[in-house]
Amino acid sequence: MNAAAFCAISEFEATLYVGPINPPALTWQKAWSKLRRISGAQGSFFFFSERRLKKIACEVHFRCRADARMDFFHGFTPWIATRSERPYIAWSDCTFRDYVDIFHRREQFQPDDLERIEQAEAAWLRNASRVLFTSQWAAERAVRDYSLNASLVSCVGIFGELEMPARDVFTGSKEFVFVSTNFEAKGGPVVLAAFREVRERHPDAVLTVIGDRPSDAPMERGVTFTGFLRKEVPGEYERFQEFLGGARAVVSATSSDICPLLFVEAGYVGCPVISTYKFAIPEIIHDRENGLLLDDSSPGAMADAMNWMLENTNEYRQMREAAWKKARTQHSRKRFEERFCSQFKE
Repeated sequence: MNAAAFCAISEFEATLYVGPINPPALTWQKAWSKLRRISGAQGSFFFFSERRLKKIACEVHFRCRADARMDFFHGFTPWIATRSERPYIAWSDCTFRDYVDIFHRREQFQPDDLERIEQAEAAWLRNASRVLFTSQWAAERAVRDYSLNASLVSCVGIFGELEMPARDVFTGSKEFVFVSTNFEAKGGPVVLAAFREVRERHPDAVLTVIGDRPSDAPMERGVTFTGFLRKEVPGEYERFQEFLGGARAVVSATSSDICPLLFVEAGYVGCPVISTYKFAIPEIIHDRENGLLLDDSSPGAMADAMNWMLENTNEYRQMREAAWKKARTQHSRKRFEERFCSQFKE
């Protein structure tokens, strides 16, 4: 998506790419923080130490051209010690505050260290000409938590990495697909428990698990673990697209997410999604339109939704058509570029 953003800007303005800028964190800081957390004490967020942030700022200043009219930053937190000499726009999935709460355990880190980073990020974003997010959910939280000017905060959305096929290839299979890089965080145990309930009513239903597989995952009837499928490898990319295109639904009980790209890609091939009303998921999936959203991620609720997908043929086919249309009209690369570029043209 960063490459797409760069290409979009370059179409109407001469653009210089400055990067990658990624000075290493101090090894001893990393080791000391990890040791403290393992022992039950609180560590520092060493990756955004004052020393590393200052090194990043110096490198940015050294590499940027003095005659540029505007700076564009992908991400927020790495750049918060940078003092731009020009107007600047910043773009990210979420603030550091939300990142910690979603993907880490806040109690593992020293409160004053997290506060240092959050306050610096808030001040840096308040000085930006525009602050962009991939979801309205994250944008509204940033305005509230960081006291940003709402008129300068916008949502540009996302798009998928899969090509959009010419037609829906679904043939009526009873296969559900679960995809994750972290089995636990994405709700893998809930999905497995739900699938066991589904098999009691539909013994011919199957579940394909793509990505992370816990070492203690049992062998179960109807469940297949494929391992990771890398999109940069042609054969694996084609398998991934085939799994989504042939699936009854993508299932997810995620507890660690923001705006899942997978759900957009599922829509490209007409595959509905079963998930929850968490994070920015309702911006991609509308309940009873292009998928089913649950109030809770219990195995029972998930199983009921999976059974609904199997037992309501006419409504299901309408759902596939809606998923196909919504993803292509609202979450295409072209629509993303249009929304993105409009912010710079203003």
